[in-house]
Amino acid sequence: MAREHSIRRLWEDLAFPELTRSLKLALGPTKVILAFLLVLLLSAAGYVLDLLTHSVTVLPPTASLAAEDAGSYLRKADELSVYIEDPSLTRVYIEQYEGQSPGRGVFSTLWRFFAVRFNHATTRLLELGTSNIFANLWNVLVNIWLCIRALGWAVQYHPVYSLVYFSFSFLVFCFFGGAICRCAALDFARNERPGLMESLQFAKEKFWSFLTAPLIPVGILGGIALVIFLVGLAGNLPWIGEILIALLIGILFLLGLGMTIALFAALAGGGLLFPAVAYERTTGLDAIGRAFSYVINQPVWMLFYTIVEIVLGTLFYLFIRLFVFVILRLTYLVLAAGFMDPQTGKLARIWTRPTFFHLLNAPRDAANWSEQVASFLIFLTLLFLVGLIMSLIVSYFFSCITVLYALMRKKVDKVDFSQVDVHLETILQTP
Repeated sequence: MAREHSIRRLWEDLAFPELTRSLKLALGPTKVILAFLLVLLLSAAGYVLDLLTHSVTVLPPTASLAAEDAGSYLRKADELSVYIEDPSLTRVYIEQYEGQSPGRGVFSTLWRFFAVRFNHATTRLLELGTSNIFANLWNVLVNIWLCIRALGWAVQYHPVYSLVYFSFSFLVFCFFGGAICRCAALDFARNERPGLMESLQFAKEKFWSFLTAPLIPVGILGGIALVIFLVGLAGNLPWIGEILIALLIGILFLLGLGMTIALFAALAGGGLLFPAVAYERTTGLDAIGRAFSYVINQPVWMLFYTIVEIVLGTLFYLFIRLFVFVILRLTYLVLAAGFMDPQTGKLARIWTRPTFFHLLNAPRDAANWSEQVASFLIFLTLLFLVGLIMSLIVSYFFSCITVLYALMRKKVDKVDFSQVDVHLETILQTP
């Protein structure tokens, strides 16, 4: 009897049924629409900014031959490629080719880079069963790190663009992310599926909480870093500077310790901030206390639940991409059967055959205006499908962190999943 109880308790702790519900939650129509709006706004903002600015230096067509005898960095396609190889050479590359070509937008440059890295990481994931699993997983982490470095490039070499775009992105992320978490919380806890306007209304009411929850930890990190930076500036003073740093070195180490703890806490518990507001209808400061306390009290279970959700999310993404690829490939093959010479004829000029890793292959040059219109319309349709894939991934992300919050809250506070604050909905429904 005791053994059966232990097995049942272990099964409840593993929470596989609850973790797999993230997949179902992510497919909710309201959550997908909200995620699609988020992706649409971020993409539209980047597109508009790219139309206004072409600040990224690219390799001019006339310079490719001249660069053959120069260093390899002078043959890179753009300044981001140089930065990834050797950040110290980026400024040299910009000075060499700046103004020799129209340039490119920061958003489109990041989009292309992320797409390449994402496809490379996905390829490695598909090879997990055929080669060294640890080497492939390490390669995935390397690709993630390269994407983070690319963001660092944007901030360092295009600070104004980054300030405008990332600030806007953060506001949109907080608003729609909070709305999706609220939908997921009600669905997971009470099997209720709130409408689009109800979710947006909640996000509007609690927007300040969604905004301050991630900003407070960032502000603490920034404040500590500012103190250390100011001491570093003071270190430039002759004679007094080095003595001051030597006297304050112990305090600086403590500040560094505080930064390290705050950074690890933010990385580990940051994903639970939005769900805390969505579940409890609380303030940003209270959400921070809840999220960090859950991680500190049960770090092993938090790590286990996170790994399971990452594995499920990877399979979810691969299935969605495969599903869309099969739709496109079958449509293309059947459509090509009706064309004469589909490999080089009209179909190839308006729609390039899709592949698993390149759903948006650029078509060949159109022969006339009608083919240009057809190619453009097909491209818009494919772009919509890619946006839908991204929306499902975004929906899954917010759904899974909401489930993680519910599991950690039950593990630490012994609060059942069904306990969710519905005070706002009660007010809205009151005549």
